[in-house]
Amino acid sequence: MREAFPDIPQVVGGVHCTMVPDEVTADNHFDYVCVGEGDYAMLELVERLENDGDTTTIPNLRMIRDGVTIANPVGPFPDLNELPLKDYELFDMGHILNVKSGWLSIITSRGCPYKCTYCFNKEIVDLYKEEGGAKSAKEYLRHYSIDRILNEIRHLKENYPQIETVIFDDDLFTLNRGYVEKFCEAYKESGINLRFVVNAHFQQFNDEMARPLAEAGCNIVKFGLESGSQRVRKEVLWRFMSNKKIEDGMAAAHRHGLHTSSFIMLGLPTETKEEIEETLQICADTQMGRFRWAIFYPFPGTAGYRISKELDLIDWDKWEGMGNYFDASCLKFGAEHDLYLDKIGTVCNWYVNSRTDWESAPTYRALVDQIDAMNPDEWREFKLTARDKDREISERFLEKRIPHYSIRYAHVMGVHSDFVLWEREQLEAGTIKGRVTYTLD
Repeated sequence: MREAFPDIPQVVGGVHCTMVPDEVTADNHFDYVCVGEGDYAMLELVERLENDGDTTTIPNLRMIRDGVTIANPVGPFPDLNELPLKDYELFDMGHILNVKSGWLSIITSRGCPYKCTYCFNKEIVDLYKEEGGAKSAKEYLRHYSIDRILNEIRHLKENYPQIETVIFDDDLFTLNRGYVEKFCEAYKESGINLRFVVNAHFQQFNDEMARPLAEAGCNIVKFGLESGSQRVRKEVLWRFMSNKKIEDGMAAAHRHGLHTSSFIMLGLPTETKEEIEETLQICADTQMGRFRWAIFYPFPGTAGYRISKELDLIDWDKWEGMGNYFDASCLKFGAEHDLYLDKIGTVCNWYVNSRTDWESAPTYRALVDQIDAMNPDEWREFKLTARDKDREISERFLEKRIPHYSIRYAHVMGVHSDFVLWEREQLEAGTIKGRVTYTLD
């Protein structure tokens, strides 16, 4: 890029730059490294470049000049309602919506008060407090005004009629019950009439939260469950919630007809096989609408990384070869546990199905017993056809309307058969045009 555009500065930003800015700056691949939220930093950079001004003093930016590293402290968090409206015409919205079958993600807020060890929110707050950009964590939690969000959605709907579902992709949409109630009432009155999806937290979810969401047209609530083990949640993840809170939150959503989705992690630091089984069991017991699984990855700069490094759990050779956090672990578990994780990571839904009280459970229990007994060579051969087998079994159960989870939409997502059947009925009726689907390979 430098050869093609020698006079155009290159700027990089984002979470990784914010978590380990010294590393990114020292690599010296970019002219500027943006730390934290860069809305005003980018504006100021462009204006100074345009006017031949000094770019070395802009808050949030780091750079190397004449061999010297310049690290400017971060400025205040932007007031979201002072920012200009988003210019969606910069993007090929028709293509995006076509690929996503009418599902569109937007953000209504920034920030999260929780301190989960696998995430970046605590470190960002600490950085801003240390460098003077904020006095407290409260300044990190900001909402766009409800009127502004509704006007944005109206604009999108008018200009892109293929939108069918809005995903409110905030870290946590349901932090404040009063806000949720006001938003849902305004959404109903707006006449927008689009289904929507939100992210929630079990600590802040009950009937009073579920009711307005359901009445306003929310159809999916996504939770971060992560682990079914209270020890792992408390000691490793810093997620201080009980199993009862998880069960009660899920039940509240189901009482109001909301489709539930959970994120779960496998291969967490110090996690045992028995604790993984607790995660599988709580998925089976709560009978959530879907769950998406991932293998824990210690992102640099997070508390999870520090925990893993201090306990000497990271296999650095594995670390160097990692391409995603779905297919393997970079922690030192040993060959036997690595094989177990690979099996669950391929057909986690089978393990959950086998623990339910459904009519399909014996079929999946037999499959789980079969693959648990496989040695590495046998498993590698079986794994090649496992997901095709999953679809074949699922179609048989769907025909008889027997409950089960099958792999749908992504190779790490187990979806309840009720939703699959509902979606097919909607497609046949022409109520929806489709959903994001992926080939099984």
